[in-house]
Amino acid sequence: MSKEFEKFEETKGYYIGNKKKIIKQFNSLVKIVEVLFSSNFDKDLIKNITKQAYKELEILLSRLPYVGGDKSPFTSLMIQSAETIAFYKACKSLNLSEREFGKIMYDIAENYARSISPVKKWLYRKAIFSKKMKKYWKNWMLESQNLNYPENWVGNFKEGEKNKFFNYGFDFTECGCLKLLEKEGVNEIAPYVCLCDYARMRALGVGFKRTKTIAAGAEICDFRFIKEYQTPKGWPPEDLEENMSILEKSQDNI
Repeated sequence: MSKEFEKFEETKGYYIGNKKKIIKQFNSLVKIVEVLFSSNFDKDLIKNITKQAYKELEILLSRLPYVGGDKSPFTSLMIQSAETIAFYKACKSLNLSEREFGKIMYDIAENYARSISPVKKWLYRKAIFSKKMKKYWKNWMLESQNLNYPENWVGNFKEGEKNKFFNYGFDFTECGCLKLLEKEGVNEIAPYVCLCDYARMRALGVGFKRTKTIAAGAEICDFRFIKEYQTPKGWPPEDLEENMSILEKSQDNI
């Protein structure tokens, strides 16, 4: 058996091989969904939706693109993207608008981040602004530019300066989540999926800012991490600078 074939088999089966671990993580999200849905839907409907979500996730795992496995930080982002798509497909029977589903996903992300223990939040905040973390992301941004995985994120590391507003950040020129959404035929929810970044960072107490996204029609997604900065709420989306281009386009069409 050639090394090339062995590598192909390894990447092809990565998510299936880690199915148990991924489902365990998904269980935590399902519990939050059950609580959030309990005020609007009956128990049987919630049970059917979550059951379908598990089915959709298992289907996705069999075709989810490999982006580097355990060593890559983009792998967890790809799994998160798959989880979102699984819920969206499972919720189709509810006839929700993209905006209504977007609000649900935002609330899920916010509540999930809030459920993390204060100690873990503190450690996360301390780590994200450390020299070690900055070096880690700088190396992975450089690695992404090698284009080893077509479905991956690709970006440039941006070093903060004393006279700049941010400590460091990334300019993503390609988004793995958006690629997956388009591949699965659900790219209509892309702008709302992006909002989950605000929900997570705000709940964790991490300063985060973004002025544009590829999903909203920009050429890049400019992620910026800022010490001692209050991350704005991601909902409603119209209040965010990154969505101004969408509003301007809609007004031009009136």
